[in-house]
Amino acid sequence: MKRFLLVVVIVAVAALAAYFIARQHRSAVPSTIANLLPADTALFIHIPDVEKNRDSWQRTDLYQLYREPAVQDFLQKPKSKLPEKGLVKDAWADSAALRIRNGFVATNGFDSLRLVGGFEFRCDEKKVVAIRERWETQLLTNLPGAQRTSADYEKHHLDIVSSGQLTLASTIAGHEFLAAATVEDLKALLDRVDGRLKTPALDSDGIFRAAMKQMPADYAWMLYLQPKQLAQKLMTLRAQNGRALPPDQQTVLERIQSYSHAMVFDGGKIRDVGFAAMPRLTETKLERTTLGLAPADTVLYSAFVANMQQQFDWVFEPVGSGSMAAPLQAITNALSSAGLTKEDWKAAFGDEISLMAAWSANAKLPGAVFTVAARDSARARKVVGAIASSSGWQKSSRNSAEYYSAPMSGVLTAVNPTVAVSDKLVVVGLDSASVDRMVTQAPAGNGLTASENFRATSKLVPEPQQMFTYVDLPSLYSRLDATLRPILQMSAAFVPGLSERLDPNKLPQPEVIAKHLSPVVASQSYVDDGYRSESVGTITIGQAAIAAGAAYAGAMIFQQNQLHKTPATLALPSASPSPSAPATTQPLPTP
Repeated sequence: MKRFLLVVVIVAVAALAAYFIARQHRSAVPSTIANLLPADTALFIHIPDVEKNRDSWQRTDLYQLYREPAVQDFLQKPKSKLPEKGLVKDAWADSAALRIRNGFVATNGFDSLRLVGGFEFRCDEKKVVAIRERWETQLLTNLPGAQRTSADYEKHHLDIVSSGQLTLASTIAGHEFLAAATVEDLKALLDRVDGRLKTPALDSDGIFRAAMKQMPADYAWMLYLQPKQLAQKLMTLRAQNGRALPPDQQTVLERIQSYSHAMVFDGGKIRDVGFAAMPRLTETKLERTTLGLAPADTVLYSAFVANMQQQFDWVFEPVGSGSMAAPLQAITNALSSAGLTKEDWKAAFGDEISLMAAWSANAKLPGAVFTVAARDSARARKVVGAIASSSGWQKSSRNSAEYYSAPMSGVLTAVNPTVAVSDKLVVVGLDSASVDRMVTQAPAGNGLTASENFRATSKLVPEPQQMFTYVDLPSLYSRLDATLRPILQMSAAFVPGLSERLDPNKLPQPEVIAKHLSPVVASQSYVDDGYRSESVGTITIGQAAIAAGAAYAGAMIFQQNQLHKTPATLALPSASPSPSAPATTQPLPTP
């Protein structure tokens, strides 16, 4: 009897241990959802647990920055311009009320908007019904001619809102809310949920499973893309425009078998993981030969491998039309006039490229340099000399290298674009001092590699084989603040629309922001028949690029709005009316 009880206890302990391990280490393959989708699914987005993501987000450094009193004070005016209710705010509130788990959106084609999606809810079904009723009411209000109907399918009741523009069919199956852009797609989804449809599912697809093995198990959200259809559309467009590639050549998009991307909340930091399943583009491995030359005040260092022989074949091809046609044609003509061929280009340059920006505390602008390895120094000198000379750049020689300086107009004296070709490198920089440091291979002394912060941050990602990027985000923000804060304050004085949206005098001090920022690092290597990249930091490299693009787009939109408002703002008062003519107002012409 005692032995039997001992066995029961051991089995119970083992079961509990297995349960908790399974909770802490979920499978990297979202099998439950992938089994509901067809094998030819072209796009799949999965969010395992919205409630958990909300909690994790509030523990990040970025959220702690947002909660800073000085930041909240600065954002008070911009937030006051936002509507009290909106699509994003409503969706955020609804996701909290529904306690969503395993949310997903998918499609198996890009020809039309045939999306399917759904989620598991962990709340009372009455609350789900009420929220769905509100969603459908909003659709009926916003879609011209929209009508609501219903239908029964097997044991499920379908609610359908349709118009000439859009159809939304939805149902509640147990604790799952399911929806689709067509009634037929919703029925097919229900057939898989109920086990009636036995055709191969996405989870059985070998390409999908291989991609999921590269994704972290605890991701906050994940995207899977099968670009075959997009590549075929691109081929068709190229053929229609008379630019079809030879049968033995493919674009990068055509070579990609799948692309997957996931984001992870990693304590206070955010981590991105991406994987592109495709053949290897080059056998060259990254050496980071210029890393030892980076000084201690480097705010950006990036090195990557690019197939120079294939990526720049266009310099010897006829140039089409467009805003860049003239300068590109000038480069092509210069190389041809110098008697240089594709073979000379291929032999001149190596495959490793680096970008470095050092920014000292007392400088207004960073000293940025761009380098390319010189495989054949003699040919590299000929290529660079032909291009620079055709553009009117002045040549000089020092440090056993040939230098070319851009003709200066005297507008921006802090910038002096310079190109140099040495026995090892081709260096392009914004000032001659930065270029000199790279050409002379001057050791950085107590440089970037000696920084404990750099070494610790570099260990957060795998050893790079194809790409490595490091951004000292705290230092970069501090330098940008010192340069742009006076400009922002001056702009607010002359642009009324800007002061209406924010108060530059309330911009938080740089140390308030910088204390919540950490360096950002990224690496890429070729593993398991694909390129796998990782990035980690307060924000990731990809997120920083998206934020920069959004900021630029916002600035352009704001500028256009100001231009449209200018005539009304600058309208001249009309002269006193005369008895023979009515008073008129003559606005200034739009700039």
